[in-house]
Amino acid sequence: MGQRSSSIVSLAVGTSAVFISLLIAPRTAAGQAISAPRQRATPAWPAPPEPARIEFLDSFSRARDFGWKRSLWRKFVQWAMNETDPSILQRPYSVAVDSQGRLLIADPGSGELKIFDPQKKSVKAIGGYKGKQFGMPVSVAVDDSRNIYVSDSGAGKVLKYSPQGKYLDTIGGEEGAFKRPASIAFNPVNHWLYVVDTARPRIFAYSTDGALQLKFGERGTGPGQFNFPTFIAVDRAGRLFVNDTLNFRIQILTADGKFIGQLGDTGEPGDGSGSINRPKGLALDSEGHVYVAEALFSCVQIFDQQGRFLLGFGEAGSGAGEFYIPAAVTIDRDDRIYVADPFQHRVEVFQYRPAHVAPTVASGGGQ
Repeated sequence: MGQRSSSIVSLAVGTSAVFISLLIAPRTAAGQAISAPRQRATPAWPAPPEPARIEFLDSFSRARDFGWKRSLWRKFVQWAMNETDPSILQRPYSVAVDSQGRLLIADPGSGELKIFDPQKKSVKAIGGYKGKQFGMPVSVAVDDSRNIYVSDSGAGKVLKYSPQGKYLDTIGGEEGAFKRPASIAFNPVNHWLYVVDTARPRIFAYSTDGALQLKFGERGTGPGQFNFPTFIAVDRAGRLFVNDTLNFRIQILTADGKFIGQLGDTGEPGDGSGSINRPKGLALDSEGHVYVAEALFSCVQIFDQQGRFLLGFGEAGSGAGEFYIPAAVTIDRDDRIYVADPFQHRVEVFQYRPAHVAPTVASGGGQ
């Protein structure tokens, strides 16, 4: 896994607009022209003759991409009520996968949480709670009881729902404990929910019954300090990985917020493959590799926990395995990788193949 991505495309992302670009990029960006998809073999990385470690599987932007079909009655009702297809992704930003294989997608473009259920071949959309609409749902997480948590950055709240989508509680209280909650993550080791508050900047930890357990972080460049933190991920040992965006690094912390180490340590934005410039989504695979969505380069980069760059996949474009300012990255227990591609209204799915597992793709147009 030592080959670097060969194609990196720079995108202008101004520091003055960084919050907008990291949570909901400028509306005009969604309408910019992107080159037509290129015809090529199923993408895989690294390129042959090296064995594939990352393979593109599929992408989806609505239920019918899974082969699911609406009944004639449902089509009629939607036509009569002038309803749009509730499964259509407008600007998917965050993805979670529960123990039943359901895909939960925070979609600030539609102002909804969408739940795709492969077993029932159904889609459910949740638009808020207690008659209130979401302001800007940007992140979703699931606990070990399959309860669902949604970070509503616009309303400054984190909301808890049952597995069936029934509103249960507001984490941090009804008045809201956060200024600008961004990414959330559930820690299966201590059973706490972590909330990144970008505007403070600070990280809060709650038990699943909503009790505050601890909070940590302050503005700065030192260990355990943050400058515009956005995304958070938890590894299987319960350690925290926090995207410290404007310090151009990923900090590694214990479950109680103590600094362990970091990926990226120059204090300056990176300018090429294997460096960190505008990091967004974070995830870890079964072997502990750290995946970082890089907005500036429109790719996903993989590091080991000592910060060594291992591999990059994806590039700017609209074809299979390409992105335009990717957002969250999620990896399920089977090492399937989900990358939110919000401005192309889709989620792309990849597979990580450990070195001891034979790849299924013999060739590809990997970068």
